[in-house]
Amino acid sequence: MERVRQAMGWDNRSEIQKTVIVLVIVVLITIAGYGGFMLTMRTSTPLVVVTSDSMVPALQQGDLLVLQGRPAEDIYLSDIIVYQDEWFPDAPVVHRVVSIEIVGETYYFFTKGDANPHNDPENRTIDEIIGVVVLRIPYLGAVSMFLRTPTGLAVIALIFIAIIVLPELVFKGDEEEASAVPDSSVNGQQET
Repeated sequence: MERVRQAMGWDNRSEIQKTVIVLVIVVLITIAGYGGFMLTMRTSTPLVVVTSDSMVPALQQGDLLVLQGRPAEDIYLSDIIVYQDEWFPDAPVVHRVVSIEIVGETYYFFTKGDANPHNDPENRTIDEIIGVVVLRIPYLGAVSMFLRTPTGLAVIALIFIAIIVLPELVFKGDEEEASAVPDSSVNGQQET
């Protein structure tokens, strides 16, 4: 570990530089972890936040959903799926499979929100399906929803500024104190 510190010139870097390096490493590890999660769950979007009340009482606004990609033949009646469709382009739709039709080798999934009075327009094919819900974490997605608001973005900005600036301010005082202490071994003289 000491070799790495010396190779990076760690002790010669300012606290801001050290903090930025650590943040970059954390971001890279997070991206790599999420990439591994995507591969494991077999979908490009393994996490989705519920943003409407169309699936009440099964799902609530702010629930975080974990999705798994599945082949068409492994999606069943009553599965809750997440799909993207032209009739609602703003966000992925989270609804329950209420009917399946197989024509040739093509599966057509008909869906409906539990709280909606009617089925969704048309049908879904496997190409539109992002994944099947395999886990619901209540209310954890509300944090994500908050962070997408102007207030949430301001909170994120303040946290990053604090992470970068505070260590510099705290350790700057320590460095000034250390440099103010006279070195007693200057010019070969030592205290006795």
